[in-house]
Amino acid sequence: MKLTKKAQLLLVATVLPLLLAGCTVQYNENHEPIGWLYDYLVVPTQWLLNQIASVFNGNYAIAIVIVSILVRVLLMPTQFHQMKSMLVQQEKMAVLKPYIAEITARAEQAATPQEKLEIQQEQMELYKLNNVSLMGGIGSGCLPILITLPIWSGLYNAILLSNEISSSDFMGINLGAQFLPIALATMVAYYVQSVVSQMGMDEETKKQSRSMNYILPIMMFMMTFQSPAGVGIYFFISALIQILQSWIQNTYIRPKIKAQIDEELN
Repeated sequence: MKLTKKAQLLLVATVLPLLLAGCTVQYNENHEPIGWLYDYLVVPTQWLLNQIASVFNGNYAIAIVIVSILVRVLLMPTQFHQMKSMLVQQEKMAVLKPYIAEITARAEQAATPQEKLEIQQEQMELYKLNNVSLMGGIGSGCLPILITLPIWSGLYNAILLSNEISSSDFMGINLGAQFLPIALATMVAYYVQSVVSQMGMDEETKKQSRSMNYILPIMMFMMTFQSPAGVGIYFFISALIQILQSWIQNTYIRPKIKAQIDEELN
């Protein structure tokens, strides 16, 4: 049986935390962590957290917050480029929508398969002429998650494999244990981010993307709840920064792109 798109995303949301929780770091016969993942990802993450925490009297929660901000700042140029590309495609599709609707109507009324094929070819030429991608930004909501997976894995294992970090606490929260309130807060933050990211979209595009308003927050809730509270702090701070990025995108970048696209296509 073929899974629907929503079912596939929910399946990924269930399996992905399990992949992060296990099989990321190898162990020898003495149960000591080994392998390139541990040497080149986990150990440097532990070192960075220890260095930052030492500046703040051993407060690893502040260290995790700072690492979250540093990661987002480093990824910001790439993410803004992805956002811009997605917005360009969305705005082009919005401008071309009446023409595409007219072509689609003629294709539905075509008398022969050959005539219908010619009309569909006309639509492809319209896309090509205006440099429109048929993907239209699909998958952009999950791409940042895939990009940061190694970072999450490094942070996850850095906390679990360091007694100093996993046994520390912040405001009564054990950073090495699961903590439901952080998971719930992260879910709400990602829902807000999904809504903010759709500001400025036309209603049809919003309708097509509406499922991600619920699927992505649920996925992040599962990942956060099955992770140590320290990783949950990283997820939550990352969501807050993404809300700010999405607001900047739709408040300042989208209007400029829309004006540029209108001028080009006119």
